[in-house]
Amino acid sequence: MAIKIPIIGIDNSGKTSIVKTFQREFKALSKLKPTKGIERTKINFLDKEIVIWDLGGQSKLRQKHIKKAEINFSDIDECFYVIDIQDQSSFNDAINYFQAVRVAILEYSPEAKINIVINKLDPGMELDADTMRLAETVGQKFVEMAKPLEADIFHTSIFNPISVIHALSKALMGNSILMDNFGVIFSEFVEKNNFQENIDFIIIYSENFVEIGSYFASSVDQEMMKNVAPELFSSFDSKKVELNMADFSLQTGPTSIQISRFTHSKRKFFLSIGYNNVTTTNPEEILAKTAALKEEVQKIMLYF
Repeated sequence: MAIKIPIIGIDNSGKTSIVKTFQREFKALSKLKPTKGIERTKINFLDKEIVIWDLGGQSKLRQKHIKKAEINFSDIDECFYVIDIQDQSSFNDAINYFQAVRVAILEYSPEAKINIVINKLDPGMELDADTMRLAETVGQKFVEMAKPLEADIFHTSIFNPISVIHALSKALMGNSILMDNFGVIFSEFVEKNNFQENIDFIIIYSENFVEIGSYFASSVDQEMMKNVAPELFSSFDSKKVELNMADFSLQTGPTSIQISRFTHSKRKFFLSIGYNNVTTTNPEEILAKTAALKEEVQKIMLYF
């Protein structure tokens, strides 16, 4: 049975753009039209068939979705509610629709988690204190409204595709334990080796670019990851992956990325570590200790 993950929100919140960005269908972004009804996207991941239900957000469609709540919101473990942080005039509609969606989910999938997506928080906007206070306030308001349903908050922008992949991957995994464990291990790796000023991020990706676990330094922002994304994505080109050795390096601006490939259960995974060339005086030390981290990651994957 396919796993259903609805992505919900009012019109123009960016739901379809998020789905296309997650699939790295960037050329499609300029041609998008308002979703009519429900668009379903199938994703095969780790022997699971996942179907993302993109629910059109126009007013009439929202009413239809609620009337057919038993079909749209039953048998779900995770869903996404998307809010356009740049359009404050839409907040009231977003709140009203969310309240109706919450009631429907409580009735038909009372154990489901709602992932609150603060979307269109584009590169550079996080430097504005007022914008970040607004994003925090809006996110917390929706988390409070979601109760007793569990809710998480994600900040996304299609101009930083890594933020979109990060937001959607946990739901696709269907189990956050592994991702959470990797987050702890990566944080401990950075602290134990005093790499706080050096390592910007550590991410494990599957071959189809689903995130398995990650660490991001507090200094990392949307602008930086936006610049990293093209180089990182290009390294996953099927021809390059086949030709490259198990370990290879990339560089974009001040960031160097060490990518270590490994196989588990006949599947390829990629441990990607980004470090800052400006603050790193001894990159060889990072590369040497990355080998030990890769071994630890492989051991944990045995339980996956």
